[in-house]
Amino acid sequence: MPRLNHVALTVSDREASARFYGEYFGLIRRVHDDEHLLILADDSGGLLALSVGEVPPELPRTNHFGSLVGSAAEIDAMRDRFRADGVTETEYSADGPARVQVLDPDGYRVELYAY
Repeated sequence: MPRLNHVALTVSDREASARFYGEYFGLIRRVHDDEHLLILADDSGGLLALSVGEVPPELPRTNHFGSLVGSAAEIDAMRDRFRADGVTETEYSADGPARVQVLDPDGYRVELYAY
């Protein structure tokens, strides 16, 4: 069965987005980089494609993407990191599944969750 392994986003500043996703989500390896497209990879094979352009206006809160982590403790640790770094939190729940949702530099909602 195929599995989803990449997301493509239009961003206002590729380097700012690359720093954000590298710092918090481990997408640090540049597998493609030209004037039109930057593709970042993590150690598990996940990919994020970033293209510069006009960022869509605020999307509904239901439009987001997420990453599964191993435990609620990891959610809490990441939540502490996000808060210390001034990353905007939009939602949090400690009740199953535990999750935290934050905004990336362009306002896309990104969620970490654990069962």
